[in-house]
Amino acid sequence: MALVGKRGGRNFGYGRQLSYAGPQALKDMFGGGHYGTVKAHSDRWLAFVRWCRSEDGPGFNDAR
Repeated sequence: MALVGKRGGRNFGYGRQLSYAGPQALKDMFGGGHYGTVKAHSDRWLAFVRWCRSEDGPGFNDAR
């Protein structure tokens, strides 16, 4: 999925899927030589997405 404008729109222009949009936005913002930062924050983001989708969390599947 292509970026729509520079960080424009929902989830920095990467669409509704939280599991895709978060890591892509991090790569866009920190990708130039900060691999450890991107990896660490992406791992944390995906843990947050799993919680959002779980029964313990709010039950959100995407960012509508």
